[in-house]
Amino acid sequence: MNWEQTEHYLREQIRAQPRGFQTALAERLGISQPAVAQFVGGGKSIPTSHLSAILDMLGLELRVQPRSDQGARP
Repeated sequence: MNWEQTEHYLREQIRAQPRGFQTALAERLGISQPAVAQFVGGGKSIPTSHLSAILDMLGLELRVQPRSDQGARP
């Protein structure tokens, strides 16, 4: 999964949360709710500095592992 796909997945997960989630996320991130709405709406990229808090609030974790096609790239 590349970063674009990861962002898409996270946006979908954030949108699927109950009312008030984006406000709570904004408070946790120390940013405004409109700023959250911008990256959830796709107008801006999700800042990687916010990734840990977003994953935590969604109950998700990020795993890094070797690609299944690891021999395909030099």
